[in-house]
Amino acid sequence: MRCTLLMRALAAMLAALACTSVQAADELTFGITSATALSLPHFIAEEKKYHAAEGLAVDTIAAGSAARVLQQLAAGSLNMAQVATDQTLRAILHGAPVKIVAGAAAGAPFRVVAAKSVSGWSDLKGKTVSVGGLTDVTLYFLRVMARKNGLNDQDYDLLYAGGTPDRFAQLASGAVAAAVLTNPIDFLALEQGFTDLGSVPQYLPHWTQNNILIETRWAAQHRATVLALLRADIRATRFFYDVANRDEVIGILAKYTKATPQIAAKSYDLYVRDQVIAREAELSPDGIKANLDALVAMGELAAPPPLAGFIDASFLAEVSRGVQAPERR
Repeated sequence: MRCTLLMRALAAMLAALACTSVQAADELTFGITSATALSLPHFIAEEKKYHAAEGLAVDTIAAGSAARVLQQLAAGSLNMAQVATDQTLRAILHGAPVKIVAGAAAGAPFRVVAAKSVSGWSDLKGKTVSVGGLTDVTLYFLRVMARKNGLNDQDYDLLYAGGTPDRFAQLASGAVAAAVLTNPIDFLALEQGFTDLGSVPQYLPHWTQNNILIETRWAAQHRATVLALLRADIRATRFFYDVANRDEVIGILAKYTKATPQIAAKSYDLYVRDQVIAREAELSPDGIKANLDALVAMGELAAPPPLAGFIDASFLAEVSRGVQAPERR
């Protein structure tokens, strides 16, 4: 009897300790546009429990568009986010309490994919193309590529659809003649026989697609939480670039994006070859400046403002001081 009571007391004590541990985890709400390969380090950190190892309980919200992510971040509904650079710059220019603190996607792995009946860019004259939105970077990508292939802005119509999954749905349904897609869905479209009109890096080789952001008011009170998230992210980028982890990374990508292993493998190989994921979550000032130059080119700015107003590099610098960078292969 005494042994039974002792065991019950011990079990209750362990349960209480477990409860205390859960309650002690720092809660963090993190926003992304949609579940694509661009967020692969974030998915790795979650799957490999790097977040938990840092004492974080991360709630990831897919808001459907960069604009919605930034609106929720600025409103305080999200604490941190990973989102397109150009939209981030616009938000900060309009006074949003947001800063870029680390790199995420160091390239723009987007592709213009057209209907099976389309054989070239000229076939898009008089047709409709799906992009993310009026101020979405996918519209800029389309403009650059179409102009270099002989199409004027007035030669085609636009349909705004938010993230890549929605844009592909419009293409697959026949609602549009082409769409700007990212991975792994662009590979899925090509596998289904849709037409490849070219990839963005062929036209814009120096571009930072997205970054890790903070809501500055929240971050001022939760600096340790931001640092913990960045440590987990850096650990995830190292896991990604270790070739010994190829099969596991492909499995994680397939799980989180609902892609087939074959499609996920194509995305993985592209990302490794083109170094799409920012190593060590490094910031790329040149890539961010390329986005500002795009805003100038689109007539939104007369001249690019200083980068200092958009970036807070202190978080990454603090993390990097305590983390030894591995030798690059």
